Amino acid sequence: MRKLLTSGAVAVGMLLASCTPANRVVENPLIGAANTMTLDFPKIELSDTATVLHVDAYFRPHNCIRIDAGTYLLADGQKYMLQGSEGILPDSLFWMPDSGEASFVLKFGPLPRGTKSFDFIESDCDDCFKLYGVDLTGKKEYPRYPEGLPRALRKAPEDGPVPEPILAVGTTTVNVRLLGYRRGMVKEVAMYVNSLLNGQEEHTAAIDPESGTATLRFEQYGTAMAYVSCGPVFGMCWIAPGETLDMYIAMEAGGRAIVQRRDKECEPAPGRRLYTTGAYADLNALVDASGGSSIRMNLYSGDFADYRMSADEYTQMVVSKYEILADSIARSPVSGMMKELSLLTLQQEALGAMSNGPGLLEHNYRSRHEDWDYGKKVDYEFAVFAPEHYTVLAGLFDLNNPKLLMGMSSSDYCYSIIAPHIGWANIAHATEGILADLPKVYQLPSKAENNALTQEDLDLLHSLKEPFYAEACEAMQARVRKELESVKDVRIETTPEVAVDKLFDAIVAPYKGKVVFVDFWNTWCGPCRASIKANEPLKSGELKSDDLVWIYIANETSPLVAYKTSIAKIAGKHYRLDDAQWKYLCEKFQIDGIPSYVLVDRDGSYELRNDFRDHDLMKKTLKGMLE
Repeated sequence: MRKLLTSGAVAVGMLLASCTPANRVVENPLIGAANTMTLDFPKIELSDTATVLHVDAYFRPHNCIRIDAGTYLLADGQKYMLQGSEGILPDSLFWMPDSGEASFVLKFGPLPRGTKSFDFIESDCDDCFKLYGVDLTGKKEYPRYPEGLPRALRKAPEDGPVPEPILAVGTTTVNVRLLGYRRGMVKEVAMYVNSLLNGQEEHTAAIDPESGTATLRFEQYGTAMAYVSCGPVFGMCWIAPGETLDMYIAMEAGGRAIVQRRDKECEPAPGRRLYTTGAYADLNALVDASGGSSIRMNLYSGDFADYRMSADEYTQMVVSKYEILADSIARSPVSGMMKELSLLTLQQEALGAMSNGPGLLEHNYRSRHEDWDYGKKVDYEFAVFAPEHYTVLAGLFDLNNPKLLMGMSSSDYCYSIIAPHIGWANIAHATEGILADLPKVYQLPSKAENNALTQEDLDLLHSLKEPFYAEACEAMQARVRKELESVKDVRIETTPEVAVDKLFDAIVAPYKGKVVFVDFWNTWCGPCRASIKANEPLKSGELKSDDLVWIYIANETSPLVAYKTSIAKIAGKHYRLDDAQWKYLCEKFQIDGIPSYVLVDRDGSYELRNDFRDHDLMKKTLKGMLE
């Protein structure tokens, strides 16, 4: 009987498949996951002779994309190769128009009737476009929870107050599992951890291609807000020092974002991206469900303030905006925890607005005049602030509230309270707590990361009532000393002992007669690392030449271990300058940010070439000079 029923079920399945219309159109199919936001398939035509994908492409104007001729659809283990196209030529550069949007058609072999979904694989290279689980059944909604999510996490988060920050040191372990993972989807997960003492640190872990899992393990100093990146899926969360937590990343979020973009007049609430256990699980769930949005001042929009304002007018404007937005938060229909988090974030921004008043006035000036050359001083006298302006803010909220470390603009808060020209501790009459302690110790974590803490530094740390700072800095330095053993043979060039105005000439002088490419960078600069990574293959490939010298200049803001670990993988000459040397060279070349590049010709003449941020132009120019 079981065999008979099974045979019958198979027969019914075959009958249903054969009854699927031979020619049909699927409009706005759901997409299960993607490694890119560049492509979308708003319409798919299915027939017995072809599968036709109508493609919408989104990319930076005047930049190019490319579709590999080896592109195929994968359905039920079978490949259906690209057979033709309209509006784009495979294997050729396709330049995006002014709008940054374009459309074309890709034609593949016919999928079998009854096929429920397919994967779009733009050949098998690591960086090629891949969209997975493109639905052909007409589904209109994604499931409430991604497949594989534990039942314990399929519940509404508990509301309550925002948790307190934890000032402690510990080794944190994050066990990551990618839900909806397919082999080849992404290679690594990255976590950018923003902590109280040592700024942002990047931690990465390779993803096991069989299980779609990875483990991140790092020493953590106090509660931290972290940004998690895995292909196109990006989210934020809070983590406690020393905890072991599980993190589930819903890879369908990449496909969901593509589908949501189709309706340009509607911005639906994003689906969940991250699910975590741990001390801040409920906070993470509420923030992720909201998409990380909150009521903000938006300090860096360009129109936050009017550059012509007096200090009194600016202060009153900040106070007025704070009160209006605080009232909006109080009336917003969100949970109590999200209201408190939004208010903490607003308070962080308000403190940042007052601490950086002149800078934000200048930002408005540059925005209005479209003058972004920070190498040139603005010919305008901005308002000068006095203690009474800052004191106004102290009457709005508790500047020394430790929960201000938990808001989404914690860097604004930390950078503000260490401003030496203000003295927020005195304004708030704080003799202990974050306001009193952080200005005393904020330079010491950097010294610890460079194995440079002195006994005087240690005495200061141990004089504080809060033991966290001493524990953290000593732990940092101990870790650095241990890790330095593994990179002790990595060479850092000796900086020439010359006057600072002769320094650059002394660095490049030994290479006269050759082309010298000088790269100003630091380990904490993401674009710097990306550019260096792109250049490495050129040194043994297209730009391999004894007549080309690669020089890399960084400063002591690059932690010593991270710096030596990085340069071990970068071919070239490496210099690490002190603050005075770096500042002089930045002023000499009017460097507006990093990466920045100086090109030295064979005759020893040189010039700043920040147009080399265009990697193709850099490569073309260097090749021409070597010919």
